[in-house]
Amino acid sequence: MEQEMLNIAIENLSTTTELMIETSHLHESPKNYYDGELKFFYKGLSFDMPFVVKRRVTLTQLPFLQEDLPKEGIIIMEYASKSIKEQLRRLGINYLEISGNAYISYDRIYIFIDTNKRIKLEDTDSNAAFSKTGLKVIYHLLSNKDSINYSYRKLGEISGVSIDTIGRVYRELVRDKYFVKVSNRKYKIIDYDRLFKDWVTLFNKTLRPKLKKRSFRFSNNQSIQSLLAANFNGKISGELAAEKLSSYNIAEKANIYVKGSFVDLAMKLDLRPDKNGQITMIEQFWNDSSDNSERIADLPLVYADLISDPKPRNLETAKLIFNEYAYQSL
Repeated sequence: MEQEMLNIAIENLSTTTELMIETSHLHESPKNYYDGELKFFYKGLSFDMPFVVKRRVTLTQLPFLQEDLPKEGIIIMEYASKSIKEQLRRLGINYLEISGNAYISYDRIYIFIDTNKRIKLEDTDSNAAFSKTGLKVIYHLLSNKDSINYSYRKLGEISGVSIDTIGRVYRELVRDKYFVKVSNRKYKIIDYDRLFKDWVTLFNKTLRPKLKKRSFRFSNNQSIQSLLAANFNGKISGELAAEKLSSYNIAEKANIYVKGSFVDLAMKLDLRPDKNGQITMIEQFWNDSSDNSERIADLPLVYADLISDPKPRNLETAKLIFNEYAYQSL
């Protein structure tokens, strides 16, 4: 829940302002009161702020927050009443709601936003195969025909989930007749089409909104097609990946799934933040396997990215590349 709140808050504040924000040292300093640090980049300036994540902030907590939180620190919270936020500002305590409403006063930087609509988090956390963690597992099962019979440990390492999650996902996929168990710990997908389409639908609804993302543009106005020849650590998806896979599509946008710093990659590629930019960096939700050096993301992700922007051309291209490439993984 804390990580979800943090990701949503950063995304919404970045969208509202020209700030670039990254996290560091998350939960690496258990002796400190704060949970990590936010690194802010703004018009050539940069500064760090320790943060704490609290879903609720009440009047009784204010004295403790004022005492324990460093002066330059910031509270990340789901929502606070108008009176609580007034008190926080009076006490000089910086805050950021997940909606992007914020009070940040740091040296010569002053940001005050109080116009964004409140966002309420859901309290439920599904344990089903198509939960956030289950979707990470299924992505690899759809992408690589061999991964279905990897050891639970190996698949868990690639997916970034626990061994227990792998077992639960497999049991539910067998129960719901996506899989069949052919021998001890040997499985086979028997309804690839249904599993693929259900994954795409629920990835776009459940997992994608929780991933960090930021839009950019080239500072020198070069075409997004130049990304195909650029040397960087990331997976190209969406329209640009579809252009590479099919001559039917001429890309107007590109998604890059990034493991690591958006800022570092933006500097490497000479990109500038732009909420209307053609290039979107998205947090990579899997760990790279040593045998996968392809620059283009796997088909399920390319398909899902196209469907998430349902222009007629994207829908037609998604169907074409599915028909051409889907069963190569089986």
